[in-house]
Amino acid sequence: MDERKDMTNTSGDKSIKYYRKKLKMRQSDLAEKLGITNTDMSFIENKKQYPNAEIAEYISQLLKVPVGALWKECELELILDK
Repeated sequence: MDERKDMTNTSGDKSIKYYRKKLKMRQSDLAEKLGITNTDMSFIENKKQYPNAEIAEYISQLLKVPVGALWKECELELILDK
C-alpha cells in the first residue's frame, strides 16, 4: 500500500493537544511513551517542528486517530520526506 495514501485517510487537522486532552494524557506522558524529550513534544504539538514518519504514526496510534487527522496533507508530505 502506498504510505502516503495510508497516512492521509481522513481530512482534518485537529491538534495533537485536542486528542491528547480527550484521552486525559499529559504532554510529558506522550513524550515519554514516544521516547522523546518534553521540549520536542512541545515543538511537535505546536507545529514548530515535524516528527519523522515513524514518530507521526506512533503518535496517531497512541491518540487513537489516523495520522491524517493530526496534520494537513502538505504537512504530511514534509513528514514523509524526513
